[in-house]
Amino acid sequence: MTETGSTDRRRDAWRHLGHLVGAHVTMLRDAAILDDPALAALLTALDGVVRADPPAGLDLAGLAAAFDERVDALTPAGVAGAAGVGRGRADTLATLARLTLRDRLLELAKTVNDARAAVLDLASAHATTLMPAFAGAQAVQPTTFAHHLGGVLGPLGRAAARLPGAFAEVNRSPLGAGALASSPLPVERERVAALLGFDGVIANTFDAVAATDHLVTAVGVAADAAAAPRRFLDDLLVWLRTDPGSVRLADEWVETDPSLPHLRAPGGLARLIERAAGVEVGAAAVASHARRQPYGPVGTATGGLLDGALVAIEGAGAVNNGIRDLLSGGLEVNRAFLANRAGRAHTTSGDLADFLLVEEGLDPVAARNVAALAVGRAMREGIEISGLTPAMLDAAALLTVGRELGVEVETLSRHLAPRRFVERRTATGSPNPDATRAYLDGERLRLGADARWQADTSARLATALDEWERIAAEASS
Repeated sequence: MTETGSTDRRRDAWRHLGHLVGAHVTMLRDAAILDDPALAALLTALDGVVRADPPAGLDLAGLAAAFDERVDALTPAGVAGAAGVGRGRADTLATLARLTLRDRLLELAKTVNDARAAVLDLASAHATTLMPAFAGAQAVQPTTFAHHLGGVLGPLGRAAARLPGAFAEVNRSPLGAGALASSPLPVERERVAALLGFDGVIANTFDAVAATDHLVTAVGVAADAAAAPRRFLDDLLVWLRTDPGSVRLADEWVETDPSLPHLRAPGGLARLIERAAGVEVGAAAVASHARRQPYGPVGTATGGLLDGALVAIEGAGAVNNGIRDLLSGGLEVNRAFLANRAGRAHTTSGDLADFLLVEEGLDPVAARNVAALAVGRAMREGIEISGLTPAMLDAAALLTVGRELGVEVETLSRHLAPRRFVERRTATGSPNPDATRAYLDGERLRLGADARWQADTSARLATALDEWERIAAEASS
């Protein structure tokens, strides 16, 4: 935490310090290092410190030092300093960072899941909404808007699937490692880990205070969670500039100018894209800084690394909240406009060779050559694929296979229609409405499982805190 760290982050760190030190002294009592009266005196002092406002203008190391000083100031003379027995600054800072990170990862998991739910709801309403799909800034094939949304839904789902792994890396306790070699006192690291809701201890005490790879993993997931919607939003911004009739943004997403009554600039969209790009850049910087740390305890550098990681993770959460709000009510899709565009620019011409192969019995090479000649002529003459005639096919066939094909105009038009193009594609994951609905059903099941993990894990941490508070209340009474 830097001096410019937010008040909320400082208060969170202060609260976590109270839980951290409280669990530690409880363990010291359980290990017979402290007696019950000493524990009661320490818990009373801790309560007074936690209830007070944390000092401003301190980095994470300074905040931890100020916390210990205040505890000592409120502790009776015979017990003063006992809160720091068997605990060092390095393991305290490492533990404090992990307590904070795990909370933010759980919050990010919820926002990502909320965004996925919004994408799923919108996609479910557009399983039959035709549109052109683009590659290299050119319309290449028809698809549906629901199928198009799979490009953001899939990466968001994978980011959500990586969050439990990132959480598992973070949710290991360094406490009891001391400076790096632990303590000669019989501290019970597993006991304090359980009181803090950790899944266990970091097995090696040097690694416990020197590790930075969990930060790299955490910010990597945050970057992925921001990049998925950012790429979609970039594409949406292109739509608004090149085909403004395709979608319409709600008023809260646009900027107007009294001198230009027609202006509806997508300022909100642009800001969200900028925020997402900032997350990606910031996450990369944190990861690079973490990897470059000297081999040994991270110590006072923990605060700067944590602050950068929190900015990235919280930023990714804000981006996902933004995409949730946009797709839940900020975006109106013009179905008719998109359907009209779906068959333009020869988007279904790729199926002409297959038609000639299957329906007319041409060999694969001949079918491709006839299709290429016919489509090439249509493009030169400025004719859309829907205007391709049997005569144009016959002319191409004469040059290629030496005979006319005699294709019925209705058969040809029906085969090259965008809706038929989509309906013919029945493979898993294709834009066929039934295939798309099956995909969305599977994604909804995965979302349910991910949401349950987030809720169950949050509840487990809350239970650990409640258990420690119960123990503390009994010890203080």
